[in-house]
Amino acid sequence: MDYNGDRKEQGGIVAGFRQIYLTFPAESTFTEQDVSNYFKKFGPVQDGRIPCQQKRMFGFVTFAFGETVRNILNKGNPHFICSARVLVKPYREKSRIDR
Repeated sequence: MDYNGDRKEQGGIVAGFRQIYLTFPAESTFTEQDVSNYFKKFGPVQDGRIPCQQKRMFGFVTFAFGETVRNILNKGNPHFICSARVLVKPYREKSRIDR
């Protein structure tokens, strides 16, 4: 699948946006710094975050350029950080439902 373009696409994906979503096994022991170090080989990393969760293991990486995100997504899955299998997806904005 090719992730080119700068328009909002179906499913809330913002093509050209500068962030990816990560999922990985709960037993993974890498740090936010390990994530940043791994992904900087694709392009400049602005931020890497792994929220503290017990049941769901996920994180976000923000890059300086949208082109970096497209290159990572076009590479496909999996990625391996400190021997842990990491899956990447395009960042999706949560829909806001007015009540």
